[in-house]
Formats: sequence, structure tokens, C-alpha cells
Amino acid sequence: MTAFTEGLGSILGPIMGFIVGLIPLVVIHEFGHLIVAKIMGVWVREFGIGYPPRAFKMFQWAETEFTLNWIPFGGFARMEGESVFAENQDELDPDTVAHSLYTKKPWKRILIYLGGPAANVLTAWLIAIVIFMSGIPGIQTSIGEVAPASPAAEAALQAGDVFVAVNGEAVGASDELLDAIDAVKGQETTLTIDRDGEVFDVSLTPRANPPEGEGAMGVMIVQQNAPGDLTRYSVGDSIRYGTRYMTNMTLMTVQLPFYVIRMGIPFNEARPVGVIGISQIAEQSVAESVEAEAPYPYLNLLVMLSVSLGIFNLIPIPALDGGRILFSLVEAIRGRALTPKLEERIHMIAFVAMLVLFVGITLLDIFMPVPLP
Repeated sequence: MTAFTEGLGSILGPIMGFIVGLIPLVVIHEFGHLIVAKIMGVWVREFGIGYPPRAFKMFQWAETEFTLNWIPFGGFARMEGESVFAENQDELDPDTVAHSLYTKKPWKRILIYLGGPAANVLTAWLIAIVIFMSGIPGIQTSIGEVAPASPAAEAALQAGDVFVAVNGEAVGASDELLDAIDAVKGQETTLTIDRDGEVFDVSLTPRANPPEGEGAMGVMIVQQNAPGDLTRYSVGDSIRYGTRYMTNMTLMTVQLPFYVIRMGIPFNEARPVGVIGISQIAEQSVAESVEAEAPYPYLNLLVMLSVSLGIFNLIPIPALDGGRILFSLVEAIRGRALTPKLEERIHMIAFVAMLVLFVGITLLDIFMPVPLP
């Protein structure tokens, strides 16, 4: 029974991770398209969670059917004229033509295509604010390794020791510790250390000219969450810190491919992660939130996923929002567009190619999983 329970958990865990991690963000993305489309006067015929075949219709809002579909990897907002558009518009009802996607000016279509990524970025920003309002753990810096014959070794410091203060001044984050040590190089310094709950002082003299790769004290430091009570911030501070955090996450996501190439990170560590990998990470973040009795691990993942989803969809290749924006920009510059049928055919071919890529990444998730953080 135990083996059966563990096996069932290994299957249901990632499924639940997918449900609570990816599906809400996909729904928000498509809802962004839906809202902007309606504002721009485009009819949205169907708002689907998952891909067809359809499981059932949930409800209807004006002309929009909200449906649940059997293939649970994504969602869509199907707009009037997006997939089927008569070459001879005279054959269509004038009201239908007036509310069709491809009868709208390019700038209106660009706003519609931006609606999904904008919804993801806005969601990430709001979640980042909630993270600071609901509470985040403090930061502590500990010793990862001690170099032989270094000041730290002579002071009998050990791996796992946590830095509490330097000359009586509290330190938490690694930059605080490094700044404090830089200010006392060459001087005898008192460090307050926490070792497995026992707090004591030691004296050492940080080196002004340490051997290469060792640092002033001769330790490798590790920054991590500090156990204990969470720090909660006011609404104003949460907006400020949340905005800064979301901005940093966005910049990091944009710069990541260049960083991977420059640093030469191995493919098995830097490759794209598919639905299975993301679901496993989401499962882990939910478990961490339950263990910490705080929402920040799960909310932090949602910020990362929401930003990534928004930025990914802005890549200017067909089938993605960025590709559709590119087609609209070309139309605005040239003064004429491809026929809707041809443009949709291009997007469909690209979509099929992305599905093949998606299958490949999924197989990598199964046979070459990325280590969970």
C-alpha cells in the first residue's frame, strides 16, 4: 500500500502542480487578449481552457462561449475572423465583418496581441506586491567552505556557521557582510557567529591582500532564507519592493539566454523546461509553502512563470503574439497586408512546429530531467 501511495503521489503531485502553477497564468494571458479585443470591438467567439476537442461549455458572456477542452496544455481566445475568413466580405453579414479581427486597423490588432503579455506582467507585479505584504523570510549568510591556513581557519570557523554581526553591527544579506568586512581589512575584528543555535564571538583579522579565490576571511559564503518569523511590509513599501523585484525578474529573464551563452552553462542545466518540469517545480513550491506555513515560495514561482510567459509570447515568430505583432507592423509600414487566410496558414504551420518542439522538450523532461532548485 505504501508503494502504491508513493506511486500515486508521484503522478498526482505534478498534475496538481500543473493545475495550480500553469493553468491560472494561461487563463490570465488569454483573458488579457479577450478584454482588449472586446474593447477594440472584436468579437471573441470562444474562450477555451485547454485545446479541443471540447469537453463542455461552461457559460456564455455576450457572444463569447467559455469552454473546457480535453487537451490541457494551454488555452485560447478565438476571435471573429481569426481562423475562418471569407475572401469576399460581401458574402458576410456586415455586423460580423465590422467585428472581425482582420478588419481592424493594425494598431488595434497590436494592442489586442499585447493584451496577453501585458496581463501576465501585470499579474506578476500584483503577486510580487502580495509577496511582501504577506511576509518574506529574513536573509542570513553562512559559511559554505573554509580555506586552509586562512584567518577563518585560524579562528576555528566551520562550514554552516551563520554570521550574525561584525563588530557588533548586525549583518544579514551577503552584501552587508562583504561591505562590513571590506571596511575592516587589516584590522582585528570581532565576528558574532551562530553555530547550531549557540551564539558566540570570535576574533580574526581580514586580509587586505588575500590569495586569489579565497577572500579576506578565507571563506565561501552562502546566502539563504533565515528561519523564524516572516517580515511583513506596509502597502507602500510592498509596492516599492514588489515593483523592484518584478523589474529585476523581468530583466533577468530577458538577459538569461545571453548569460547562458556567455557563461557556457551545460545544455542539461540551461535547456528549456517543459510542462512536466514546470509542474514538478510547482509541486515543490506548493510543498515548501505548506512546510513554511507561508505563501511566498509558491507566489515567487508564479511571478517567475508569469513574467516568463509574457516575455516568451513576445518573441517575434509566427504563432506567438510577437509574430502577430510583427505581421501587423509590416502591414502598417507597407500599407497592405497578407490575406487573412495566408497569414493564419503561416501561424498554423508555426504552431504545428512548436507542438513538435513541445513534444521534444517534454521527452527531455522525462528522460533528462532538470534538477529541481
